Amino acid sequence: MDTIVYGFADSPFGSIIVARNHEGVCDLQFLGFDRHRVIHELGTRWGIYTPTTQNDDMAQQVERLLFESALSLPNPISTAIPLCPKGTAFQLQVWGALRDIPFGTTVTYQDIADRLGRPKAVRSVATAIGENPIAVLIPCHRVIRKDGTLGGYHWGENIKQQLLDWEKREREALTERK
Repeated sequence: MDTIVYGFADSPFGSIIVARNHEGVCDLQFLGFDRHRVIHELGTRWGIYTPTTQNDDMAQQVERLLFESALSLPNPISTAIPLCPKGTAFQLQVWGALRDIPFGTTVTYQDIADRLGRPKAVRSVATAIGENPIAVLIPCHRVIRKDGTLGGYHWGENIKQQLLDWEKREREALTERK
């Protein structure tokens, strides 16, 4: 049986929990105010009998790579950290498409459905995006509605807007340095 190693770290956008197994990060969530609810979600997703170990150093390393070193990587965030999301074949397909969205840009739910060759599956795509267990590393925050509004975000629209604003600033700063 696989052991899940999880830990907590502070990010520029609030506290996070990061969980990984031997294959890679399998969960990354913003904690909000209810740490116990997030730990319960982790247990529900991976099974309450899955052995766990707490390691905050691991979570802090992921946080540093994610938010402090992101722009020094060849393809920021999207491929630098191995991932192991757990989902249906369709969810994994959608989450894979999200990882191709460039840092500091946005696409629509329709764009993702079109990329998958399923233009009528916008609602299914939106549902899969909403069930993404790995915040930021699978950048569901980069998907907005066709009308330009944010749409939902599991961890709240406020954090989604903050992430988008941060990525835009970082991308512009990187462009100015070149």
